[in-house]
Amino acid sequence: MRTIKRVLLVCGMSALALFLVLVALSRGDLATAQSPGLPTIAVSPGYSVDVDPDTVVEYVHTISNTGDVDVFVGFQAVASEGWPVDFFNATYPGGTTVGMPLPLRVSETMTMGIRLTVPITASPGVVNTTTLTVTLIYEGEPYMAVAAKDIAVVREQKPQFTYIYLPLIMRTYAPPLTNSDFSDGLAGWAVSGVLGASAARDPSNADNPVALIGDPDYVCDDGDVPIGYGRIRQYFFVPSAPAGQSMHLLFRYRIFTNDLNRALTDVYDTFDVFVDGALKFRDANQNPAYFNYCEVPLYDLGWQTADIDLGPGGTGVNLSLEVHNRYDNWYNTYVLIDDVRLVAGE
Repeated sequence: MRTIKRVLLVCGMSALALFLVLVALSRGDLATAQSPGLPTIAVSPGYSVDVDPDTVVEYVHTISNTGDVDVFVGFQAVASEGWPVDFFNATYPGGTTVGMPLPLRVSETMTMGIRLTVPITASPGVVNTTTLTVTLIYEGEPYMAVAAKDIAVVREQKPQFTYIYLPLIMRTYAPPLTNSDFSDGLAGWAVSGVLGASAARDPSNADNPVALIGDPDYVCDDGDVPIGYGRIRQYFFVPSAPAGQSMHLLFRYRIFTNDLNRALTDVYDTFDVFVDGALKFRDANQNPAYFNYCEVPLYDLGWQTADIDLGPGGTGVNLSLEVHNRYDNWYNTYVLIDDVRLVAGE
């Protein structure tokens, strides 16, 4: 899945309106209307891009406090076509909590990233408008809101024909996954993200190949860990389950981390699994006994097994396994993956 990143310019807002919708088809200049002594914010304009099915578009908006008082800001993102959309990699002085009201002092700026997943079934000519609404909160109450609209137009796909002549071979079972045990490294898996991914060996069994998402070499307390994610992804066909059963995706994973995420929120480091852009599984270190800042090596949470219900099957799915480092550049997290497979069951 290809990723399109757009760093968007700053736009302005009117202090006389409760909601201002910003639609920009090209880069614009910042025009901020301010009233002395009143809270105001400015948000960069939207952008218009052409996209292909089965891609990810990443928009990055800049939010500025252009008023004379400190405020809080909240965020909401909605895609007009109902496509998956989520926040990512927002930066803020000293770190940020994505999706929650954030403090923004006078003259400070921050950025908020939006990730739109274009489904593989998207039809040519479809226009999706992703609306980012930034709500200014002053003295504990919503004061005004500013919106930016990001437009994605699905390109016309030119048909491509490839003729392959193969002998007919009758088989009772064809593996729907490619290299699901990582015996051939990461062949068949698409790798992306600043944290990276690589082929590795199980530290408990050097003869067992695994996938490594993240990097063990990042230093915990030296501001060395990048804010972002590492991802391996594969599109594959899920066979139909027998009557009365469903198809299940099983895999083993092993988390190494210095971070703590008691409630499995988007605030701190997580291991996330997405199916067709929807979050289906999340895990992290939830035990305070396994958290002592950077005074100890990364905690090894041991091999565990995940089970995701894929429904009746008979369709293709996009599977994405991701490690996210959030909030700041401390507390490294990486994950080993092994034995990804499909089984039928109740």
